[in-house]
Amino acid sequence: MLVPPFLRLAVFCLMGLLLVTVFCVLTLSFPSLEPPRPSMWNPREITLTIQAGGRLGNRMFEFASLIGIGRSNGVSVVIPTRLNLLDSIFDMTQCQIPTMNSSSRKDFYRLITPHGTKVYDARFENIRQHFFHSKMIIMGYMQSYRYFQEHEDFIRSCFQFKKVYKERVDHFFKTQIPENRTVIGIHVRRGDKLDRWHELFSNRSILSVSYFHKAMNLMQMKYPNAFFVVASNDMEWAKANLADRAIMSPFNSSSFVYDFALLANCQHSIISIGTFGWWTAWLANGTTIYFNNYPREGEIEGFIPSDYYYKDWIPLGD
Repeated sequence: MLVPPFLRLAVFCLMGLLLVTVFCVLTLSFPSLEPPRPSMWNPREITLTIQAGGRLGNRMFEFASLIGIGRSNGVSVVIPTRLNLLDSIFDMTQCQIPTMNSSSRKDFYRLITPHGTKVYDARFENIRQHFFHSKMIIMGYMQSYRYFQEHEDFIRSCFQFKKVYKERVDHFFKTQIPENRTVIGIHVRRGDKLDRWHELFSNRSILSVSYFHKAMNLMQMKYPNAFFVVASNDMEWAKANLADRAIMSPFNSSSFVYDFALLANCQHSIISIGTFGWWTAWLANGTTIYFNNYPREGEIEGFIPSDYYYKDWIPLGD
């Protein structure tokens, strides 16, 4: 049976229309696998901030990492109001950074870092390639020197102690430290690591006295004229175990900032655990010995020592 030409043409057109319809439906149902890019996104106009949390050491990491990422990528940064704690301790006139208006926080895309606290996220080396929002707030402590190692001179200019702290620490050095001695600061963190919650539920790193004596012996080998100064949140333990080889900080009843400034102004450092001691060593910028059995198994999720400790810092066990 012969099909009339006009009928064959009609069937062909209907099949073509059907194919076009199916293609359009599939395209709309299965979007591109590329990360979504907001319609107003401009890679040349990016503002970055960070979620502020934790105590002094944590906030210093947040500030330094935010500044480092911003400067490395050539993008604007704004400081959250909770980082104003740093303004009360440091004379930051050399590094004026605008503060984020708290009401504008809702306009920032929440950028959650999937890795551990002390792990470097290489995506921040080129944020335009990986993140597609004009305003972003980093959610995470960002505790890796690698975020700001290319901008350390600028960060140091920001972390200059205010006059009230500097004068008291200078007075201590002039009146309590013998001349021509190499001053080594020792940070002993114990108090908040010994509470009942940690004893019952976590395998926490509590340093033994042997670690500190081994570290002091090593420092004396490197610096025969070493003079040790101890600051701790458990001064009773420090006096009982280290007073025969070191003097204690006189600021025990004062603000913790005085202890921080004291250790930061020493020439070299022996640190225990935590960001407080880490930053005192970074600011001292001399030889640093750190406890290499931290963290213990199960203590911190996601930890890469080489992302947290500098290569020339000296690891030592207990």
